Amino acid sequence: MGKPTRIVTFGTAKECITPNERTTLIGFGPVFGVPFSRVHDDLHVRTLLLEDGQGERVVLMGFDLLFHDDTLTEQLRTYAQEKYGVKPGNLHVSYSHTHFAPAVRGYDQHYHTDSYEAFLLERCCACIDRAFRNVRKGTMEFAAVEGDWNISRRVPQGNGKTQFAPNPEGDRDPNLYLLRLRDKRGGVRVLLTSFACHPSNLAELNAVSAEYPGRLCALLEQRNPGCTALFFQGFGADTKLKKGAVGDKFIPLSYEQLDEVACSMANAVQVRLTCGDWQAVPLMLGGRTFAVELPLEENGRAFYESELVKYSQRLGCPGERFVKTENEGESGANSFRLMWSCADYVVEHYEQLPDAITLNCGVVRLNPDFYIFSVGGEPVVSLQTALRAAFPDKQILCFGYNDAIAYIPSDKVIEEGGYEAGEGADLEYRLKGRPKPGVDAICVAGFRKVMEELDN
Repeated sequence: MGKPTRIVTFGTAKECITPNERTTLIGFGPVFGVPFSRVHDDLHVRTLLLEDGQGERVVLMGFDLLFHDDTLTEQLRTYAQEKYGVKPGNLHVSYSHTHFAPAVRGYDQHYHTDSYEAFLLERCCACIDRAFRNVRKGTMEFAAVEGDWNISRRVPQGNGKTQFAPNPEGDRDPNLYLLRLRDKRGGVRVLLTSFACHPSNLAELNAVSAEYPGRLCALLEQRNPGCTALFFQGFGADTKLKKGAVGDKFIPLSYEQLDEVACSMANAVQVRLTCGDWQAVPLMLGGRTFAVELPLEENGRAFYESELVKYSQRLGCPGERFVKTENEGESGANSFRLMWSCADYVVEHYEQLPDAITLNCGVVRLNPDFYIFSVGGEPVVSLQTALRAAFPDKQILCFGYNDAIAYIPSDKVIEEGGYEAGEGADLEYRLKGRPKPGVDAICVAGFRKVMEELDN
């Protein structure tokens, strides 16, 4: 094994992935099947290429999308390997989880389009190409800024019950994590940001928007000319913006209010850029991908049959099969239609559905003391706590949302119960049950094994 190198090679690029056709959005049941009304702000894919002194390359890609299944990731890994020699385990993706992005394969099984999927793949490949054409040498550094921007959305009630409501005492990660890459002249060329919080806060449900992650990136690029800003969603499945927390409920935000949050974040970053301490991050790169199996506590087919009847009755169509339609109107009935379609799928495929969640994970070693952990689905904050506690001598950044598989609860959340533990989310993700206790140990064991492989 070589030694970490202080001078690193890096390249960046971004491409617009705003739909250029009439598509539906993906993030909320009330607009299920409804084409978007307008574009408030553009969506992007952003790529960061890293190369160390031994010629090892890592590619990190951040998307302004809710998420996608792993077919897109596999296509991009094949492309980067065949054209640039990037090892498949060295390309990692993360979706910002904006709820105001087009339907794509994964969470949506009805309204994604082949034409947008082809457009998305073409833009992603172009983004990789441009990152490899925009290469320079410089240094990498790490910092974090703390802010009062997010809040837990879980209030445990006891006896395995949890209320969906603001909880100032609940689990959250207040830190906005930063990786800064500067060229040899000291100019800031890349700002990689990571924050753990749901981008599901806007009042207007049917307009395309990158939400607070996209606005944060835009502000950082405006304030640092020549810089590319990237956002990687953390383990934020159980948090929302504190700006929307009023009493015992969350209220939707205007774009102006969302901008206030993003500006506050950007201001904190700018202060750190000018006068804060930064930790040097020399590179000795390595990467792996792996999967762990999270066993499910099955609900039984009868449960989903009763759910199908319930939502069929609410829609006034008992006994009918799901039929894809368009222009269904913006009404609460579309939420029923979404859950009806999920129940319909589970009932139809119950015997074929797996008994466990196959959780896609990945590790990027920046150097032997600094790692990035990647987890699929929607991981909760306390799972990050468990992972970091297992590796106390390592600096670890946790990126979630590398695919569209499920909510990923910790043992703590499973014990407390609630939506993130699978009470409702199991149906939404077309699972035959909710995760059993033991998630923490399974994930820790998986990451430990891969880290040992990387370091040997």
